[in-house]
Parts: sequence; structure tokens; C-alpha cells
Amino acid sequence: MAVSRWIIGIILTGILIWLVDIFVGWRYVWESWRLVSVIVVLKFLLLFALSHAIRAWRIYLFKSQSLGLGYGLTIKLSLVHQSLNNLLPMRLGEASYPLLMRRYSSVSLMDATFDLLWLRVLDFIVMGSLSIFVVMSYASPPLATAAMFVFLVGGCAVLSWARFVSAGTQPSIGNQVTMMSVLRRLGGRGPSTMGRLCLLLVLTICAWAAKIAAIVILAAALTDLPWLTLIGGIVAGEVSGVLPVHGIAGAGTYEAAFVAGAIAGGDAFDKLLLTSVSVHVFVISTTCLLAFFSLPLGGHRTKV
Repeated sequence: MAVSRWIIGIILTGILIWLVDIFVGWRYVWESWRLVSVIVVLKFLLLFALSHAIRAWRIYLFKSQSLGLGYGLTIKLSLVHQSLNNLLPMRLGEASYPLLMRRYSSVSLMDATFDLLWLRVLDFIVMGSLSIFVVMSYASPPLATAAMFVFLVGGCAVLSWARFVSAGTQPSIGNQVTMMSVLRRLGGRGPSTMGRLCLLLVLTICAWAAKIAAIVILAAALTDLPWLTLIGGIVAGEVSGVLPVHGIAGAGTYEAAFVAGAIAGGDAFDKLLLTSVSVHVFVISTTCLLAFFSLPLGGHRTKV
């Protein structure tokens, strides 16, 4: 299974390289970067780093603090996890989160996996609501806004229900795995109060808002595409990360989703492909660079 995933990832990456060479030309990709000023790069780096700082703070408040892990160490764990998730195909990098948490704390791999699932559900709620807004905004912005808030509230209700079904029960999974046992285990690993759940949701919104704003600023310097078109492409590209099938470093699926999400604006395929590739390279390289500089941070647990 692992070998087949790598083969599919390599094939998708190869297809992307071929498409860019045919429709755009790699020379134009490198030349487009000269359009980006130092000020734009600094704005991008500031917002992108802020996004990761908020994401790490979310993990810190959610689990790291109670496990005795300092914020500096949490930043490192979060960035290393995100980098591996970006680089490895087929979402294989997700496995690094429970492994890293197990290495630096006493949490079990199973519990850390359910913790990660909570974080991913929060991401899904936020990005799902934003996707609905982008798609519906072409027809009716007021209706799109209403639908976005309905999705957010509905997501919070589902998470509250997951916490409710686990109340008063021992969150464990025995030999017989059922949907209810999984929900109880998931709910048992969730935030302790509704206030903490709402805070984590707000942090999730802020983290994604900072990241998308950073990418929009960068993309706007690379092309003359409308902002709504760029947001549609960026949101689709980020959402594609949850797909079980994608290439090495997300190559191929990110660009395909970006183009599909932005095509509603009626822009040319080659322009969209050029922008998506440039943005993707910037995002991956910056994440890896931040992860590299975070390695000296907090190598030990704090006292609890």
C-alpha cells in the first residue's frame, strides 16, 4: 500500500511538471517571481508566520499545556508536522503528529491521533464554511454569508454533541469498534468546556485568515487576477490537502484544485496554472524554512 501511494504521488508530480512545461514553461514561472517586491515578500512572511504561531497556540491551549509542553516546543512540533504533511504524498505526514506528541509527552499514540482528528474537524468546519461562501458569492453574497455562518454554527453543534455523548463515560475503544465508541473516544479527547471549544474555533478562523491573506497578497503580486478569483483558487488548493490521493509535496492536486476553484472567474488556464505553481512553491518552501529555524526551540517538557 505504501509503495503504491508513492508511485501515485510520483506520477501526479510528473504530470504537473509536464503540464507546466507545455502550457506555461518553467522559465516563465521563475521569471514571474521577479514581479514580487521585497515589501510583498515581507508581508507574506509576516502573515504566514503569524498563521503558524496561531496554529501552534491552538495546539498549546488544546493539549500541550496540560501535557507540560512549552509553547516553543509546540511551535516546533507544529511546524515539523506541517512540513512533513506538505512534503510527503497521500497525507503520510499526518502520522508525524501523534509520533511527535508521543516522543515529547506521555500521551498515547491513540489519544494523540484523536487529538489530531479534533484539530482537523475544526479545520474542516472553517474551510468548509469558507468554501461555501466562495462558491455561493458568485450568485448572491448575502446568501453566501448566511450559509457560511449556518455551516459554522452547525459544525459547533456537532462538536458539542460529540462532547455530550462522551459525558459520564470512559472514553475507550474495546475489541468491538462501533461508531458510538469512536464518537465517545473522540468526545472524551475534546475541549473541557464550551468556552474552550469556542476559543479553539476562533483561533482556527484566525490562523486560516492569516494564511489565506498572506497567499492572496503574494498571488496578487504575481498576476492581475481578481481577488475573489484568487481566494476561490487558494481555498480550493488548501482544501485539496485533505484528499487521500495527491502527489509529492501536494504537486498536481493543489494546482488542479486551485485552477478548478478559480476557473469560475473565467480566466485563462495557463494564467491560473502559472499562479498556482508559484504560490505552491512559496508556501511549501516557507513552511520548511520556518520549521528549520524552529528546530532549536524547546527541546524539553516544562514542569506541571
